[in-house]
Amino acid sequence: MAAAVAGEPGVYSAAAIEPASGRRWLLNNRRLRSASLIKIFILAEAFRRAGRGELDLEEAVAVPAAAIVGGAGQLEFAAPGTVRTWRQLLEVMIVESDNTATNMVIDRLGMESVNALAAALGCRDTALRRKMMDFAAAADGRENYTTPAEVAAVLARLYRCECVSPAADEAMVAILLRQEDRCKLPLLLPAASRVACKSGELEGAEHDAGIVYGEKRDYVLAVMSDDLPDEERGRGVIARLSRTVYDWFHSNIPE
Repeated sequence: MAAAVAGEPGVYSAAAIEPASGRRWLLNNRRLRSASLIKIFILAEAFRRAGRGELDLEEAVAVPAAAIVGGAGQLEFAAPGTVRTWRQLLEVMIVESDNTATNMVIDRLGMESVNALAAALGCRDTALRRKMMDFAAAADGRENYTTPAEVAAVLARLYRCECVSPAADEAMVAILLRQEDRCKLPLLLPAASRVACKSGELEGAEHDAGIVYGEKRDYVLAVMSDDLPDEERGRGVIARLSRTVYDWFHSNIPE
């Protein structure tokens, strides 16, 4: 992984895990601004609460005008009062990275609940401290954070159906498989591979993390970056790093 980012401007941090064995490889693992990677933790907490009967995923709720924000997703353009179920909001939160849906889910769950789940999963460097598009909060020091190692660990749990419950984990992976942003981790991988991923970006930062179902071997990869002078170049670096990791896993298959 180090060779793939050598000489590149900015900060790159990555983690790869082989879920079957638990082996992991780290590159400059560090706490960085999470961008939309935090939505993986929000998704997991929503399914946990649903499993406890504390959230009805089929309940229909209206989108309030105050919740509508930009950045990504169809609900940015929705009329106030548009009705969606919690399940639909969770789906667009991941598939389209919809920020309005995300903020509605955060309001329903509570930030402290999401953070408690992250802590219970052993993710001590992960924190949800602000809603999406709340740049005033970020400027005030209330930012969302995580590390590649912690995101990768949660995705490995999802792969093994050890995160929330087997049924919930399978449902979450199915949603991640539908994410529409395919310009980073999946971009250069063989067409036969499948990637259940969540990307994220902020000014100067590009991330992607996912479960890669390869032709011969499955693994998890999370890549985060920051201080990038050129985000498009950063996306290309992540795509090339992803292919490097894919090729390594497929050329180092245990006997």
